[in-house]
Amino acid sequence: MQIINPKKGVNHIKTLHSVTKTAAKKNDTADFLELYMLEKEKQRLLSEEVKILHRLEYVQNRLRIIQNTYEHSSHLLHRSNIRHNNQCDDVNSNRGFTTIQIEY
Repeated sequence: MQIINPKKGVNHIKTLHSVTKTAAKKNDTADFLELYMLEKEKQRLLSEEVKILHRLEYVQNRLRIIQNTYEHSSHLLHRSNIRHNNQCDDVNSNRGFTTIQIEY
């Protein structure tokens, strides 16, 4: 009758030779896996590029709207600053603060 010992012994120790032998890559599988991973990364980067382009388009449109608003309103801001600076010079010189009227 054989004695069965459930504990691991010296024969279960992995050596450098057995570890490198099991870790050696097989050429066919590794190439396929590498190509698969490169394809997945390519798909991820393309989808990220699409998202960035949509975001860039939104930002550019928003900047155009702000620029148009500024161009149409800048003459009002300039005129109101000149008018209010003349009226508020006495009040501002006493406090040391500058006030600007904002029209809604």
